[in-house]
Amino acid sequence: MASLARFLVRIIGNRRTIWAMARMEIRKRYVGTLAGMVWSVAHPLMTILIYWVIFSLGLRVRPTGNTPFIVYFLCGLIPWTAFAETVGASSNALTGNPHLVKKTVFPTEILPFAHWVASMVSHVIMLVILAIVILASGLRFSYYNVQFIYFLLGMAVFSVGLGWIVAALNVFYRDVGQILTVVLSMWFWVTPVVWPEDMTLQLPLCVRFLFKANPMWYVVHGYRASLIPDLYAPFWRNWRAGICFWVISLGIFAVGGLLFRRLKPDFPEVL
Repeated sequence: MASLARFLVRIIGNRRTIWAMARMEIRKRYVGTLAGMVWSVAHPLMTILIYWVIFSLGLRVRPTGNTPFIVYFLCGLIPWTAFAETVGASSNALTGNPHLVKKTVFPTEILPFAHWVASMVSHVIMLVILAIVILASGLRFSYYNVQFIYFLLGMAVFSVGLGWIVAALNVFYRDVGQILTVVLSMWFWVTPVVWPEDMTLQLPLCVRFLFKANPMWYVVHGYRASLIPDLYAPFWRNWRAGICFWVISLGIFAVGGLLFRRLKPDFPEVL
């Protein structure tokens, strides 16, 4: 545990480098494009439009209560997008930057953190879009809205820990990146992003438990409990799910940090 603590202290000490790497990642995404940062708004808007047409107008999915589907959907899509973007980008954090990995003085463990910070740009943009949609829908804001930050921080712990794991393993087994794409696609559909959570009430209790043990279920539900008036609830009310989430997330974070630290000396040789 002492080695993990030193590992984390080193990351905190490199916070300026994390910000610099995040800015570089954002610029790299849009380099050479005519629209530039406009794509950071256009992409989420097109995604929202496609899902809204399919599930609201086509399949006529209706969440419980008086909440419009678009609000319910956005509260699930926003945290999921940040999570998937962080983990997906982290899988190539080392293999895509061999010149940094081979510099013995460069702290490669900060790369998943940098990808998470970079993902916050689109996260903030989508939150602004959500706020506009909430206002347009005639819904009210509340002090409950602030608690989404708690779920955001929890998601950061989980996604960075998972990012360390996939980044380290992808150096030695390049199939990890391909497998991750499939896993994230399946994970999206077992997380209640586009379908109402109460649909699982029809499932056997053991299957329902497995669904809710999914850390992203807790985060998505938390965003909705923070941002949707019909579902407003303090995060401590769901304390059993909270304990389960933090045990899994902190476990993944610790395992990811230890695995990355253990394998780090071999990265330059393999790359």
